[in-house]
Amino acid sequence: MNLTLFALGRLLSAIPVLIGVTIVVFLSVQLVPGDIALSILGRMASQEQLQALRETMGLDQPIVVQYLRWFGALMQGDIGVSLAQQLPVAQILVPKIWNSLILMAGSLALVLVFGFLLAVLSAPRFRSLTDRAVVALTLVLASLPVFWLGIVALYLLAFKWKLFPISGMYNIVSPGGFWDLIHHMVLPASVTAASSIAVVARVTRSRMIDVLNEPYILAARARGLRRRQVVLRHGVRNTLPTFASIGGLQIGYLFGGVVFTEIIFNWPGVGLQLYDAILARDIPMIQGCVLVVATVFVLGNMISDITVHALDPRKG
Repeated sequence: MNLTLFALGRLLSAIPVLIGVTIVVFLSVQLVPGDIALSILGRMASQEQLQALRETMGLDQPIVVQYLRWFGALMQGDIGVSLAQQLPVAQILVPKIWNSLILMAGSLALVLVFGFLLAVLSAPRFRSLTDRAVVALTLVLASLPVFWLGIVALYLLAFKWKLFPISGMYNIVSPGGFWDLIHHMVLPASVTAASSIAVVARVTRSRMIDVLNEPYILAARARGLRRRQVVLRHGVRNTLPTFASIGGLQIGYLFGGVVFTEIIFNWPGVGLQLYDAILARDIPMIQGCVLVVATVFVLGNMISDITVHALDPRKG
């Protein structure tokens, strides 16, 4: 199938998924105990004031009517007004989304580079000392909780040895531009990427081992091709779709995983905003943050499918 038609088909199929996401986000927040009107007006408000606000906001309407009104506003870019900051949620979230995407991009770059290198280093040397070391390393990385690894890295590399900044995106006193951003991003990006590196390396390694045991690979070796040529020309190429698939799936995981990282390193993104919104019981902000994370996850899967289709060796 033509790549453009395939991409268009995946985009169209993502629309009902995104609509389903809005339903889940809306209903899940509605199940949270508490009264939105009471959160806005405070405990000193009278029952008449609370009832008037509920009618104004449509909270007295059936849940289906509330969702349709919310979804209609969402289609116009109106996610609601933050209860804590009294500003439009979209206005607050736009710079936060950008900051989280920067952190996610840094984490994804580490995942793709190191995950692929570990797989290529390990698979051609199956059951060797190098392969066993890579397997052990990936097992350790996959087992480390993000919040624990973040705290340990923050204490050792930022607080004790002072190799990296403790928090934020830039030096508050004298922001240094791009390299200052990279310096601040190294620790949170590495912590976020650790478990994903293990997943990508293990899956890609397994696929490459299978590829290198295919009959045409053995025939190439029998014709006198060096192992390096076989691995690079055939093994890597036929492993790329699997690598792209598992790597693309990490986009949504990493974007959601930065919630812990942003809290630990005080990175001003969607995760930190979601944490603050939960503490403040800011329902519209919580809905906006969860909706953003879910949307990025769906779009990440779509990008992964399109990339796998483009890299399919049967099309070459």
